[in-house]
Amino acid sequence: MAAHTASVEGFILTEGHHAAGSSLPWHTHPGPTLCFVYSGRFTEKFHGVTLDCTPGTFKVTPADERHSNRFGTLDTEGLLVEADASRVDHLGSCGLVLEERRSVRHATLAVLAWRIRGELRRWDTAAPLAIEGLLLEILALAARERELRLTGTPPRWLTEARDLLHNPGWTGSLGQAAAAVGVHPVTLARGFRKAYGRSVGAYLRLVRITRAATELAESDAPLAEIALAAGFADQSHFSNVFRAETGLSPSSFRRAVRTR
Repeated sequence: MAAHTASVEGFILTEGHHAAGSSLPWHTHPGPTLCFVYSGRFTEKFHGVTLDCTPGTFKVTPADERHSNRFGTLDTEGLLVEADASRVDHLGSCGLVLEERRSVRHATLAVLAWRIRGELRRWDTAAPLAIEGLLLEILALAARERELRLTGTPPRWLTEARDLLHNPGWTGSLGQAAAAVGVHPVTLARGFRKAYGRSVGAYLRLVRITRAATELAESDAPLAEIALAAGFADQSHFSNVFRAETGLSPSSFRRAVRTR
C-alpha cells in the first residue's frame, strides 16, 4: 500500500493506493473515520456483515470498530480521514454523525471529496484552510442527512430515484424519472429537493461531474470525449459546469489531482 498523509486542524487525511488483490487484516482506528473511494473497489467486513465499497462510496466508521478490508481485481484509490477526539467534541451535535456506521452514494459528497484531493495535490499555503472547510461541509451535509433519517425514513421511490440518477446510462427527463418510480413529477421534484438539498437536474449534474472527475484523474482521454461520455452536450457546457462545481477547469483539475 502506498499512502500520502497530511494533517489539518484535528483531521489526519491519507490518500491510499492499494494493490489489486491485497488486504488489510482486522484492525481498529482510535477515532472515527470518513472514507471515500475514488477508483477500484473493496469489501469491508465488520460484525459479521460485508460491505461492498465501489467508486463514489462515502463511508463513516465509528471509533474502535473492528473491521477488515479486501481489495478487488483492480488497484484501489481512496481518501481516509481520521478525526481526533478533541475535534469531534468541537463539532457538537453534528459530531453524532461520526458515531454511526453509514455508507452512502451522494453526488455532492463525491464532488467535495474530489475537491479535497485536488487541494491535497496542490498543497499551497491556502490548502489546509480549504480542506478544513470542505471537511466541515461534508460533515454538515452528513448531519442533515442523519436528521432526515431520524425524523422520518425517506420513501422508497425517493431512494430509487436517486439510484436511477447514478445509473451511467440514464438520460431521461424529470417526468420519465417520476414515471419510473411511480410518482407525479411535482411530488418527485419537491421530495428530492427536500431530501437532498438540490433539484433532480442539479443533482444529476453533480453525478456527471463526479463521473468526469474520475476519468480526468485516471485517463488521458480528450476533454470533449470525457464530456460526451459523462452526459454533457458539449465540451464548453461541461467546462462551465465543472468549474462552477469544483472551482477548477477540467484541465486544471486533471493537473491538480495528478501532481504532488
